Amino acid sequence: MKKFFWTFLVIAVVLSACVIPERDDPFQRLPEEEYETLTGEIFPFDVSVSTRATHRLEKNQKLVALLASDIVRLDDFVGREVELDGVFRTEKMREIFWVDVVRVQDVPQEIDEDALTRFETRTFSFVYPSTWEASTAPNGTVHFIDKTDEARRVFLTFKVEDITKEDKRSDPNVLIANLAGVKKTTSDELGRERQNISLFSNLSDSKYVFEFTSLFEEFDRKKAFFRLLNSFVEGAENVQKAKQADLKQKAEEEAEKLQAQKQAVQPEETSQSTETEKEIEEKTDEGGFFSRLFGSEKGEEVETDESEVEEVFQSEVVAEEPKNFTNLIDARAFPYTSEYYGFTMKSPWGFWFRNFGDNDTKLMRMGFANHEISTESDVQFWLEIVGDKRPTSKYIEKRTGPENNIVEIKWPRSGTSYFQLVGPEEFRDAMLSVQGTVKEITD
Repeated sequence: MKKFFWTFLVIAVVLSACVIPERDDPFQRLPEEEYETLTGEIFPFDVSVSTRATHRLEKNQKLVALLASDIVRLDDFVGREVELDGVFRTEKMREIFWVDVVRVQDVPQEIDEDALTRFETRTFSFVYPSTWEASTAPNGTVHFIDKTDEARRVFLTFKVEDITKEDKRSDPNVLIANLAGVKKTTSDELGRERQNISLFSNLSDSKYVFEFTSLFEEFDRKKAFFRLLNSFVEGAENVQKAKQADLKQKAEEEAEKLQAQKQAVQPEETSQSTETEKEIEEKTDEGGFFSRLFGSEKGEEVETDESEVEEVFQSEVVAEEPKNFTNLIDARAFPYTSEYYGFTMKSPWGFWFRNFGDNDTKLMRMGFANHEISTESDVQFWLEIVGDKRPTSKYIEKRTGPENNIVEIKWPRSGTSYFQLVGPEEFRDAMLSVQGTVKEITD
């Protein structure tokens, strides 16, 4: 009997030691205190009580709550009717309402088209446009769509996966939000670009996988995606810091609205200030450029030489056509064609080049150097496609930089974009040689 007992005990111990621990849910959220919303008028808290409360909220001359906040400057809202979001916490036998969000009741709440929504879990977080809608599938994949898209097409997916042996053998080619990762870009027969970006966690054997699909001309969506990637934070402490930063920004914006409202109800002071500024302008600009541009008398029209305006605002323009350079293109030049970006070009003999794709400000970036190129730091000058709602309509060459030794060359491209070459003065010959070979594919 004893032998049977000890055999059973050993088996039980072995089985209990082999129990596989339950895998953490990567989308688990932090436990949250219960949020409440209070309304009333804010007053300073002038009672000598040993608490961290700094203000009081009253409604109909009755105390609603003692207030404190690490986020909102409550002094900015004293004497105003407000709506507050926050949590009650007990401190020294007293309930204190800790304020996270404030809304002034008599200040219109405008719709912010650039507003952001924070996606957060216990260990990571990022922001995305409030015009996007996120939903999580049963398999844990988050799907993003545009709220205005009636077809509800998914253009971005996000998921958390374990790092594989193949991942450990791969060489990272991007560093985003302090996370190393691998970016792969492909295109399909419909002209859509698909970016697959895997960012490797610094805290666990996991990777964050984004798959983003876009049309070539969807500039705003691409910028929003890059902003999402760069907002990524990892770690519970960093998630909390990011949330607090969001709340502080909202509180500051609400205080700015309040200040703007105060200034709007002082027309006499504003009028006097405007008149004083006008007098100063007239004294400092007698017969000057602005007088000639806008007229020295009310209603007077003045003809202005457009070249003079160009000279004032673009004094760095040195040419409106390529000139005074040595063309380095000869029979040894290397031809290059990009069906995806729709152009062809030639690279001078002795120069390496590499297509680095797009980033948050450029649609395409081609790096050039007179030596081998492994990373962006090896690049000596760039050929870029820049998205712009008002693209340049002519060739422009500029000098920029602290020492005026950086050459910028821009010229038109069909659609809402233009070509641009940027690099040091010493590579001007090579840059202009490339510029003369760039041709759009129109078929």
